Amino acid sequence: MIGFIGLSHLGLNYSLATAAKGFDVVAYDPDAMLTARCAGGEFPIEEAGFGDLFAQHRAQIRYTSDQRALAECELVFYSLDVRTNDRNESDSGPLTALIRATAPKLSSGTIAVVLSQVAPGYTRQLRTELREVSAADLYYQVETLIFGRAVERAMQPERFIVGAHDPSRPLPVQLQAWHASFGCPVLVMRLESAELAKISINMCLVASVSTANTLAEVCEHIGADWSEIVPALRLDWPATR
Repeated sequence: MIGFIGLSHLGLNYSLATAAKGFDVVAYDPDAMLTARCAGGEFPIEEAGFGDLFAQHRAQIRYTSDQRALAECELVFYSLDVRTNDRNESDSGPLTALIRATAPKLSSGTIAVVLSQVAPGYTRQLRTELREVSAADLYYQVETLIFGRAVERAMQPERFIVGAHDPSRPLPVQLQAWHASFGCPVLVMRLESAELAKISINMCLVASVSTANTLAEVCEHIGADWSEIVPALRLDWPATR
């Protein structure tokens, strides 16, 4: 059994993708009204293909606000979106409160993974704190969902980036089995490195969009065609989007 704790955009997409991979899923949120709506197929998000995916795999997923259901899970993902305000300040308080409230309910040997975007150092500090109240070990994993393409990205990831307390050791078998179902490369590194990798990916994306917009404006002024230039860039740098 695999659990997802926090049913915002992140948790809803990954929990359903996991069910589609054949796992039995517990989708937990403390908001009983939200879980009741989700169980009835009424979701607070709109993503292409989401409704069809739910219709096909609803038997694999149980939406609940009962913390006792988390004790059945061998692997759980903390999947609450961390909101950022207009000043680019992130509030991880709701995520921290959710983790602190549910970690003591996890069974001994359960593996817990933070999917939410957090500041470097967050997972290690919380891991140290939770070892006093929970037997679960804590990892971090980068998510790269894109609004409008979240189902596609959740179902067909390019790779997984995982942060571990000791990256030289093999990942837990529960997490390995989940990774294997997606059939993509897994890159393991230190907790802080993985947390910063998520931020770095976002920064590179913003930089590439800004560069593309600037060059498109230059094209308009000199008579070039940006759509002709993009394929040239992709030949020179295959990772260019």
